[in-house]
Amino acid sequence: MLRRIPILAAFAVALLLAACTAVRPEKMAANYSVHKIYGDYMVLQREKPIRISGHAAPGESVLVGIGGNSVFATAGDDGEWAAVLPAMEAGGPYLVSVTGAPGSEPVIFKDVLIGDVWLASGQSNMEMPVYSKGRHWSTLNGKEEAAQATYPNIRLYNATSKKYVSPGKVQHEVVGPGWQLCTPETAAPFSAVAFYFGRELNKDLNVPIGLISASWGGTAIEPWISYDAYKRAGRVRELMKIEGLGKTSAELEAKYKAEQEKARKKFSEWEKRFYSTYAKETAAAAGWKNPDLDDSSWTKVESTRNSFPEGIDGVAWYRRTVDIPAAWAGKELVLSLGAVDDCDETFFNGEKVGATGSDVESYWSVPRKYKVPGKLVKAGRNVIAVRVSDMFIDGGIQGADDELFLSPDGKQKISLAGDWKLKLEFAADLRKIGNRPDPLAYMNTNERHPSFPSTLYNSMIAPWTGYPLRGFLWYQGETNAGAPEDYLKLQQLLISDWRTLWNDPKLPFLFVQLSGYEKHTPDKPLPDDYWVDRKPGNPVWAPFREAQAATLRKVPYTGMAVCIDAGNHSDIHPANKQAVGYRLAKEAERISYGRDIVSAGPMFKSMTVRDGKAVISFTNVGAGLEAKGSRDGKLGCFAIAGKDGKFVWADAVIDGDTVVVSSPEVKEPAAVRYGWVSYAGNLNFYNKDGFPACPFRTDMPDYVK
Repeated sequence: MLRRIPILAAFAVALLLAACTAVRPEKMAANYSVHKIYGDYMVLQREKPIRISGHAAPGESVLVGIGGNSVFATAGDDGEWAAVLPAMEAGGPYLVSVTGAPGSEPVIFKDVLIGDVWLASGQSNMEMPVYSKGRHWSTLNGKEEAAQATYPNIRLYNATSKKYVSPGKVQHEVVGPGWQLCTPETAAPFSAVAFYFGRELNKDLNVPIGLISASWGGTAIEPWISYDAYKRAGRVRELMKIEGLGKTSAELEAKYKAEQEKARKKFSEWEKRFYSTYAKETAAAAGWKNPDLDDSSWTKVESTRNSFPEGIDGVAWYRRTVDIPAAWAGKELVLSLGAVDDCDETFFNGEKVGATGSDVESYWSVPRKYKVPGKLVKAGRNVIAVRVSDMFIDGGIQGADDELFLSPDGKQKISLAGDWKLKLEFAADLRKIGNRPDPLAYMNTNERHPSFPSTLYNSMIAPWTGYPLRGFLWYQGETNAGAPEDYLKLQQLLISDWRTLWNDPKLPFLFVQLSGYEKHTPDKPLPDDYWVDRKPGNPVWAPFREAQAATLRKVPYTGMAVCIDAGNHSDIHPANKQAVGYRLAKEAERISYGRDIVSAGPMFKSMTVRDGKAVISFTNVGAGLEAKGSRDGKLGCFAIAGKDGKFVWADAVIDGDTVVVSSPEVKEPAAVRYGWVSYAGNLNFYNKDGFPACPFRTDMPDYVK
């Protein structure tokens, strides 16, 4: 049971003064304030010195007390005062009193608990609420979960509800609604991952839990890292952007230009390989622009948006026939396609009328509007052909229906929405051409954008750095998924940065591995079996999940919730946040609370070859390995390859604490992969403790080892 101390606020000041044995400072503050991170209903971290801080005139003092302990604090030259009181065990409720000069009004915080405080941050999947009325923006049974969320010993601070940017300037005050009791009304809009995590800890540990939510949907990792961390790491890209807000040194500018040119050259060389490797296929498709081509065998697509062949990077052609009225014949037209992801060459009756390449800034999102010369426009049948290059995730003609049209004057329009024909020119094999370098590496980002380096650290994290914590929760990565190698560096930098700022190198950092996902079409979901006939590939999120998992090996006191089985193929915001919160809580109980439990699923350890079969060993075996839900005991989503690197789906069976993987097509196994997919419905490899196996490949690159 929690220890409860009844105390009347009216006597708080008198008791505080009586309890204080320190020498009274000469000048007590007549005017002072306490930082907004403190308030009624807050949870202060147990078993660590308690810190309360605020503002006063330099040299003036306040008296701060809680639970019979009190201390004077004097403001420095910067006007900041900080009182540090002895650590306390879990309990409450308490009053926190801050008093100044006689006659000044004391600050009294009521119903304060001592327990464990966790800060949750990231992008939209951490921001996603327990329940909302928005479409596709609630958790499983969210309305019922919120209605039952009356937990007096869980307290919430929803800084996400008042998010803002602060480029170039560290803020000392948080903007938010203050600490709140966990009730159906406050839990509903709160981070679902953090809430389900805190609920599990409160149940298992029976201590008060304080949860701070500070997230922003769609953001990269870069805005959450401090400027000082970038300086320590020598990250020229981010430093150039931040220092560009003020005075940039000539030396740094020279380094930036050199790095920018290096990045552009690296991408350009990769792009050349992207095309030249498939020169034969491109030559064979040269006639696909011609108006008299028979395209009756091409695939019909009802909408061009997200229509590029799934799971493929490469080049595809779109064709459409359009009837032009006689009155338009010989007139110049505007051909509008909206955005095309990534690059395009566009033809009208066999003649090129426009193109957008990677030399154009933000080429993947630039709306295409091309002029069609009047000499190409004839009455009756005309043919539009668009050659689309997709180099990253979903591609194709992405314009909305009202952006797809032909027009002679901007008023009269022929809609191009609806049916088109599509045919693949080539699918790129990343094993041949290598992973795509990040073309965004040195592009400019507006300083008001929430992904500008350090801006969200400045506004949403920095005000909390003086508030002792138990640890961090992190769910982010979708925005950085195209650059796994750099993300591994950035995530390590973020962890080091935050631990440095909180002056605790062992603060647990628990994060979520990206879930299963294909493409964001929640209003028109894919068939649940869409993945069945797909061959093994190398989707973008697979190496990113690998980079996330590598953090566990490289950084101590870290934990990860594997959630590839808890995703949604057609919604980047999966609703099953209960599983995410539960798995993070179990990692916390092992790492932060020292419980001797299995808190995660099987992780790849080693591979040997025996009798033409690959034998895979694992850590986190726990109570044993399991083919969850399998009637024949076979595991799904394993692939195997020989020295030629060509992967095929494999037979995989559990043998004790190992998995034996084989295929009649591969006589001499060289590599095995599991869960190396964007999404699949046959991910059934678990331990008997109920945790899913972490996706892996045995042929991992050196940077993750």
